[in-house]
Amino acid sequence: MATFKWSLHRKRYFTRLSLVGNLVILLYIFNVHMYVPSTSQIREMTIVRTSRIFSGYGSSNPFMLTSDSSDLPEPDLSIVLYGMREHWFIFCNYTEFAHYKYLITFPRVINCPGTNRSIFLNYTKEPLEISNYDVVVFSNVYEWLTPQMWDWTHGNRSEGQRWVMITEESPLYVPGVEPPAKYADLSYDWFDAYKSDSDFVHPYGKYEPFGAIKPAPIDITKYLINKSQLVAWMGSHCETLQWDRMKFVGAFKKIINLHTYGKCGDEPVAWNNDQIIFDVLGKYKFYLSLENSCCDEYLTEKFWRALEMGMVPVVVGAPYEHYVKYAPPNSFIHVDQFDSLTELAVHLIGLNSNDEKYLEYHQWRNVGRLISYGQEEQYVRPLNNETQCAILTKYFQTDPNDQKRIKYFGKKWFGSCNKCGAKEWVNSFMHPDNYTRDNADIWAR
Repeated sequence: MATFKWSLHRKRYFTRLSLVGNLVILLYIFNVHMYVPSTSQIREMTIVRTSRIFSGYGSSNPFMLTSDSSDLPEPDLSIVLYGMREHWFIFCNYTEFAHYKYLITFPRVINCPGTNRSIFLNYTKEPLEISNYDVVVFSNVYEWLTPQMWDWTHGNRSEGQRWVMITEESPLYVPGVEPPAKYADLSYDWFDAYKSDSDFVHPYGKYEPFGAIKPAPIDITKYLINKSQLVAWMGSHCETLQWDRMKFVGAFKKIINLHTYGKCGDEPVAWNNDQIIFDVLGKYKFYLSLENSCCDEYLTEKFWRALEMGMVPVVVGAPYEHYVKYAPPNSFIHVDQFDSLTELAVHLIGLNSNDEKYLEYHQWRNVGRLISYGQEEQYVRPLNNETQCAILTKYFQTDPNDQKRIKYFGKKWFGSCNKCGAKEWVNSFMHPDNYTRDNADIWAR
């Protein structure tokens, strides 16, 4: 099967136009109402693109993939990224993210370190295209697959083909990969997300206690140096789906000296420049790490980056006990620890005037290390070589006869998002169950 598919991939670029063209004519004649690629899309699919052979995850050597590339070793697995985010093509072309540009080069062959195996990786938006691949990856969280396209996609699923859903977002922000109810438990074989019960677990960060070999102790009083300001918040998505984050920020701002930045704040900050962000936020003792969703184990870069920058996060998001489980010990302040917003404000003001008490939130830095995955790294994770190689490893370790589909879009997935706290005052900021956004696009600013 692998040899057959590889041969198809070599030849397909020269035959696809006529095949799809004939299909369009037949559909027109028989008046079959199905999704048909546009002329520009058909033309785009015929282009032979520059590819690269990757050795390991970082280095690369230029290679042109052509229809007569008979000298290429035949890949062990073919994977197609089905419907990528359009913004990835923009993001990976930014000058400051030039090291990610190879991620949007298709098709490409990936040599997976330590496996002696390789992957043919490609990209398509067309349901008709997926049947020739061993694995189909769904990662575009934007709402682009219509019910009709889901029908056609399932109709083109080949026998034994694996479907993988990859997302770094919460369940509330992934409409593009949510199948219709009739396909809920018939779609995905594997699941890649931040949750610990995922097939591929990729949290935004983690804490590891030091082992027998410990680094030299650091003087944690350095986390008092240049800390001239109290608390800050930075946000770029203002209207959230589950709870009213802006209402919380506004209420807190009335009772404490809170400075706000970003598109939702009083002062803009370049989101894609870590040094500028550090220069702005590094002078604050506390940072409001307010997640867009309150879901189990959902601790994003808003939390881990605050720790990295030497601040103490004040958190709204996952339950208190989940922060206790995954975060460094005594490194954060959770809203559920207080009986009112005013009590929280009083606590921060008290810590601000008591260096000894404040530094207790930094003692963990001498007993363990922080492993944080950057926001940009997490954003492009569905595209990177390491992700594809993890799929390859699981593919060859899984019984081909095991075709059990998993239903993540039930209690296991959506059921992991509940209220934003155990205290009534915290949940006063929750949206009503029938809440709808003013802007239909859930990703609108």
